[in-house]
Amino acid sequence: MESNSGISNIFAKLFDIRVLGVIAQIVGAIVVALTVSWFVGNVAGNLESLGEAQFICEDGTVAYRCAYDFMDSAAQFDVAETSFGMSYDNSDSYWRAIGVAAVNTIRVTIIGCILTTILGTLVGIARLSKNWLVANVSKWYVDLFRNTPLVLQLVFIYFSFFLALPSIKEAAENSNYVFLSNRGINYPSLVPTESFRVLAIFIGLGLILAYAIWLVLGRREERLGGTTNRAIWAPVSLLLFAVVGWFVANASAAGNQVMLVNNASGITGLDNVSQVVADRFGVEIADLGGIQAQVDAGDIDQKTFKDGRLNVCAARGSLEAANIDSELRALAIPYSISRVKDADKAFQDYAAGKCDVLAAEQGFINEMSATLEDATSFSIVGIPERPLRLSLAKLEGLNFAGGGKMTPEFAAILIGLVLNTGASVGEIVRAGIQAVSKGQTEAARAIGLSEGQRLRLVVLPQALRVIIPPLTSSYLNLAKNSTLAQIVAFPDFWTVIFTTINQSGRAMQGMLLTMLFYLTLSLIISAFLNWYNQRVKLVER
Repeated sequence: MESNSGISNIFAKLFDIRVLGVIAQIVGAIVVALTVSWFVGNVAGNLESLGEAQFICEDGTVAYRCAYDFMDSAAQFDVAETSFGMSYDNSDSYWRAIGVAAVNTIRVTIIGCILTTILGTLVGIARLSKNWLVANVSKWYVDLFRNTPLVLQLVFIYFSFFLALPSIKEAAENSNYVFLSNRGINYPSLVPTESFRVLAIFIGLGLILAYAIWLVLGRREERLGGTTNRAIWAPVSLLLFAVVGWFVANASAAGNQVMLVNNASGITGLDNVSQVVADRFGVEIADLGGIQAQVDAGDIDQKTFKDGRLNVCAARGSLEAANIDSELRALAIPYSISRVKDADKAFQDYAAGKCDVLAAEQGFINEMSATLEDATSFSIVGIPERPLRLSLAKLEGLNFAGGGKMTPEFAAILIGLVLNTGASVGEIVRAGIQAVSKGQTEAARAIGLSEGQRLRLVVLPQALRVIIPPLTSSYLNLAKNSTLAQIVAFPDFWTVIFTTINQSGRAMQGMLLTMLFYLTLSLIISAFLNWYNQRVKLVER
């Protein structure tokens, strides 16, 4: 009996939940260790089968640390699009190509998350609208984009919409400011000049002051009741700082942007350009604005128009091109800007007599004008600088110049990701709003809040604690789904990595870089939203 009792005690202890927990952890640790060991051994075997050529160092030795040495060699392939003014040439290294592609992916992700948030919020609110048409249109949108493959949506947007748009010439004839063509979307853009840094400082100070005013007046409202019109005073303070900053920036402009003119042209500055051009056409200055209409009507032939207008040479994308473009546009005279790849090419065209004036930096013009055969026959004239210039897209030759541009590839992947992810975010917002107690809505209406105030002040702040956790997953999906950009030929990170692997034969290195990049991007998005969630969550009592 005693032996049976002892065995029973042993079994009782073995099947104790605490003992079983310890055993399960030990078994789990062994399984993990064996799995890691198998994985490491498998990777080592695969690396060995790849051969020593994958890991050759510059000194001829072989080591794993040299696995990425090949990335310093010339990529020898083009990256069709760059972001934020980054330069790239096919003679640049693989590192440069991948860096440009990484910035492209980050650009799509950031803009996509912002637009997705706006679209998803509007759709989520519209789903709960009492208006039958609004509620059902938003429902149909959600059903369509959530229940069809993203790949199919991207193919449709790119091939059936953007590539089916009219040609550049037709787009220029049908619009004045925003041009939709099969080469993309061209639109007006603001170009900051060198003096913008001063304006930016004042805007930054204005934002700090506006935020301080908002907080101080908000606390006063809570303490004393009533309203302090902080929604008016905060923007007014920011606007005041911006206006003062504009004038200070104008006064501090370095005057580094100039144009080189031939004295024989009669141009002594921008103040007499209108008279010079009017004399060429044989009209009064007041009639210059009607020259283009006469050309369109056939009263003035194209050759006479091209010879009479002011022709400017400038480097493509330079501040000088944007500056003089804005000044000449304000004068309302016929002009053309020949935008070439760099300032050297612009000077060569000017020296060859292809344009009337050369717009460039003063240091460059001082250096290059000395190389002219008769330097005394030329003068340097200043171009007025402003902290910001409005650059408009304009058809010059066979393409648009100036303004901003969104390529069909970038627009297709961005719109596709936003529409697809926005449908999911709309459902998240709808669920978050419905999670708020109806009593909160009734209380808000009882104290006289409008529907807009009810949403902004009562419902949405409480719904955020339900919305943000699943919203994180939607943002992560958007970032990872950007790898489908290869379908529309947009050079994102995965597309360039794929090209690098095919060209170099280094698959392992490319895959590791891909995992590291998207892991880092996902962790950054998660960390930001976790921080924001902690910031806005309600403190319950």
